[in-house]
Amino acid sequence: MKLARVSVRLAVLTAMALVTVCPTDVLAAKALRPVLGIDNIITSWQEEEVPDHRTPIGVDEIPGAVGVFGYKNEGVGLAIHPRSAGVDTTKPLNSLNIICAKGDELPESGPWNARCYVQFNTSYQGMETKPLLDWVGEFQTDLIDKKGRTRRRRLIQYRKPYYGEEGIRYKNMAYYYEPQSFRGISSFISKPVDETKADDQWVYLPAFRRVRRTPASQKLDFIPGTDVTYDQCDRATGMWDMKIVGEKTLYVDEPPISNCYGSEPHRAYLDGKRCVVIEMTPREKRWPVSRNIIYYDKDSAAPYYEETYSKKGKLERITLPFMAHLYPKNPVYWSFGDLYAHNLRTNHKTIMAIADTDRASQKVVDYTSRDWSNYIFWYDTGLSDEYFSQRFMMRGTR
Repeated sequence: MKLARVSVRLAVLTAMALVTVCPTDVLAAKALRPVLGIDNIITSWQEEEVPDHRTPIGVDEIPGAVGVFGYKNEGVGLAIHPRSAGVDTTKPLNSLNIICAKGDELPESGPWNARCYVQFNTSYQGMETKPLLDWVGEFQTDLIDKKGRTRRRRLIQYRKPYYGEEGIRYKNMAYYYEPQSFRGISSFISKPVDETKADDQWVYLPAFRRVRRTPASQKLDFIPGTDVTYDQCDRATGMWDMKIVGEKTLYVDEPPISNCYGSEPHRAYLDGKRCVVIEMTPREKRWPVSRNIIYYDKDSAAPYYEETYSKKGKLERITLPFMAHLYPKNPVYWSFGDLYAHNLRTNHKTIMAIADTDRASQKVVDYTSRDWSNYIFWYDTGLSDEYFSQRFMMRGTR
């Protein structure tokens, strides 16, 4: 009897020792860290094991999924020339299989018109770039009221291009997991190849326990609590008329972006950029705006600055987005960084960004020094179609 009790105690002590010695993190995947040589050329890759809390939900279930660490110096990604990434605004935009409405056809020769810039940006913002298979990342949204008080929401986002298969350009799923009051809310968008058709858009609200379709007329609605519309995140290009109205070189200390919310962190990205200025007017007359003015880089087609005007022609909102070739494995892939939006009427502000901490609250992106060396990109993971279904919207990551 005593021997049995001693054996039990030894077993308990051994188990406690194992718990103490073994790491608390479960190693779920691996990631590659770029090693830079002269002129910031990648000379090799260092393989590192990645703990479970660093791996997005969904990716942790994929055998062999490999992430890629970002650049320590953001400038390396910013310095990638558009031509080396396959962007040439002097040639026809014919790489995208897009069906435009009559009168909206993309030009077959010469430099880009306004619709080329908008269509191209919509495509890259949708991560619809061959040979991309999919993309997964965690985002955070900071909502800042006029008194400077901040509320934060966090979500995981899944995107997958379909390259015209079954008439679909790409699908996007967003699932909120923080705060607790938002947990389980999800939204799904399927973008058609035919730009004359509206996006197939759905939302799931746990309180009602049902998936609800969102009509196209709500594209100008704000993403709940933010100063950013659904259309700004997934532009319905077939619902806008657009034209180039000028060109402008941007400087942070000069109009139109001087003193704009979010311009200072983007100084290195914005200063000296030669832009085409595009005016967009909604075809849906019930939409609550009269026009949008967007500044696109003349070489890369990246958007830098956007103004939204009310029905009466008053400037109501300003948005500064950030996108760049920050993914070290392939300069053709663009990545989303941070977006600043300012509602001038309510003085409410929004920052939408890749999450700067992981699920264990450890720092992964330093937006002050613009250091991405601890952030892991998850591209081409082999993500299942299950993550783009109504079933997932209701089940979520629980």
